[in-house]
Amino acid sequence: MKKSTLYISTIFCILLLTSSEVKKYESLTKPIKLIYVYDALCGWCYGFGPVINQIGNDYKDKVEIEILSGGMVLGDRIGPISNMSEYVLSAIPILEEASGVTFGQAYIELVKEGSYVSSSEKPSIALCVYKSFTSKNQIAYAHSIQKAFFIEARDINQDSVYANIATQFDLDKVEFLKRMQDTAYLNLAHAEFAKATKMGVTGYPTLLQKKENGYQVLCEGYVSYKALEKKINKAIKEENKKGSI
Repeated sequence: MKKSTLYISTIFCILLLTSSEVKKYESLTKPIKLIYVYDALCGWCYGFGPVINQIGNDYKDKVEIEILSGGMVLGDRIGPISNMSEYVLSAIPILEEASGVTFGQAYIELVKEGSYVSSSEKPSIALCVYKSFTSKNQIAYAHSIQKAFFIEARDINQDSVYANIATQFDLDKVEFLKRMQDTAYLNLAHAEFAKATKMGVTGYPTLLQKKENGYQVLCEGYVSYKALEKKINKAIKEENKKGSI
C-alpha cells in the first residue's frame, strides 16, 4: 500500500472514531425531559414552586422541564372559596412548616370571607399565553401567579392580573391582554388538562419523567429539594448508563 493511501485510510479511521465518540458523548449529555403538572390554586404547588424552580436552575444543562396546568378546579368544582375554607385554613400552617413558603394575611382574610369564586381556567389560559411568547422562565411565571394569589389575594379571575405580572418578565401588556381573549388559548389550556389526565395525573404537584414508552412518576405531592435532588440524580444516572450501552 502506498504511503499516501495509508495516510488517507488512517485519517478516515480517526474521523470515524471521533464521530462515534461524539455521538456517544451526546447520548450521555442529552437532558432528560420532565413534565411538571401544577395548578395555580393548589397550595402545595405554591410550596413546591421554589423547589422545582431551583431544580431547573441547578440542572439547567441536564434536565428540560415542561410545565402543564392540570385543571384542579373546573366544572362543578368551580364555586366560592368557602366550600374549602375549613380545609385551607387548617392546611396553611402545615404547608408553611413543610415548604418554607408563607401565605399572606390578605389571602387568609379572603378565605375567611368566603365569597371569592375559585376557578382554574383563567390562570391556565394565562400560562398558555405566556408560553406563546417565550420558553424561558415559565415556572417562575407560574409561581408569580401563585404569589399574587396566595400572598396578595389578587383576583386571578381577571385578565389584567396576568398581563401586569407578564410585564415583570418584559412582555408586552397590551398584546398579552389581547391573547387572553383569544379562544385559541382557552382551547390550549383544555388540551393541557386532557394531556395531564391522559398521563394519569390525579393530584398536584406531580413531576414525571418522559420515557421512551410513557412516563415515570418522580413525585406526587410536595417533596423537599433534597428528596427530589436524589430522584433527579438517579434518573440522570440511569439515562446516562442506558446511553453508554
